[in-house]
Amino acid sequence: MLLPEAQRELERLLAPLTLDEFLDRTLSGGLYRQCGAGSAERMALLGGDPRAVLGAAFELAPKLTFHSANPLGPAPSLKGVADAADFRARIAEFHARNYSVRFPELRALWPQLERLARALEVLLYEPVTTSAFWSMGGMRAPVHHDDHDLIVVQLLGAKRWHVADSSELPNTWRGIPPDVEELGPHSTFDVHPGDLVYLPRGTRHSVDSAGESLHLSIGFTPLTLREALIAALDQLSDVDRTLRVTVGGRLAWQLRGAGVERLTAPLLEGLERLRAACRTPGFLSAALQQQAGRTVARLAPLPAVPAGAALGLDTELAHSDYAFCHLTANASKIDFSYPGGHLYIHRGAEPGLLYMVNTPRFRVRDIPGDFGDEVRLSLAARLVEVGFLKPA
Repeated sequence: MLLPEAQRELERLLAPLTLDEFLDRTLSGGLYRQCGAGSAERMALLGGDPRAVLGAAFELAPKLTFHSANPLGPAPSLKGVADAADFRARIAEFHARNYSVRFPELRALWPQLERLARALEVLLYEPVTTSAFWSMGGMRAPVHHDDHDLIVVQLLGAKRWHVADSSELPNTWRGIPPDVEELGPHSTFDVHPGDLVYLPRGTRHSVDSAGESLHLSIGFTPLTLREALIAALDQLSDVDRTLRVTVGGRLAWQLRGAGVERLTAPLLEGLERLRAACRTPGFLSAALQQQAGRTVARLAPLPAVPAGAALGLDTELAHSDYAFCHLTANASKIDFSYPGGHLYIHRGAEPGLLYMVNTPRFRVRDIPGDFGDEVRLSLAARLVEVGFLKPA
């Protein structure tokens, strides 16, 4: 998926909010609501019948979670689900006992949702998760917050949201938890099919369902200042051995206060080295480029291309449906980062690689470069093997 295509996917989801407004203001602001009854793009994210899509996904049974602030008995078991009919019967049991059921990892269930999630990954260089919450009337969710930003799209029915007025943007790790998470000063509003809500990570919220309700949550965390600093530190650590030396050999005693001050000097020296490096032209750009490549490689692998006939010079290839990549390089090799891993390719193949990455459809013989046809075939085969390309 090329950047212009990703932009169009997000624009269709967010309209009438522009993509620039969302990226430049909404993501750095607070709660955002957009009423959109009848929004065709948002309503189709799980197909025309989301109940049927979820009810057929019985392979998700071991991963389902549930919650309720007012349950009518213990939660049913999700063990030994035999088939889709059994799965739907278990869901009905949850609903009968006032539980909202959370369905995770939905991207594979519907192509339009997969395309939207991938588009966000192309724009943010961060992993994107998807889940759906299905509940019946009378259910009330406990006050809670999520570790990632959320785009929420209401697909069926209505829900009443109670949302805290601000978020402290907490870190993903948890300290000592409170006995009860309090909502505090908050806003209350109703959402209807087609409505969109954006919640920054850490925003405390609760929901009530007056009737059957189903909403979709798309989760992600844009680059934070902390992560940018870590990227800079990682970049410096690659080239400066002093950041890789051992300083905590006696950590067990230092944590008890015996000699912890010995860490002060090397830590301050490391910070000064980082400050100096960040002022060097091109350093931060290189750090973020490297971080982006590592992030892309950690995404879920691309679907494997079914084995077929051997490639020939007249074989027509196309980008796979959800493929994208990030390129970095040193003097001798290009790091081709794709969802699932890395390929390291000789710089001499750069013209051909750039052509394949930026051309959605082409013949193998059209790959440019000052090399022979056997190199063209080898380059194309490697990108087919990792799922970036497929026979057209």
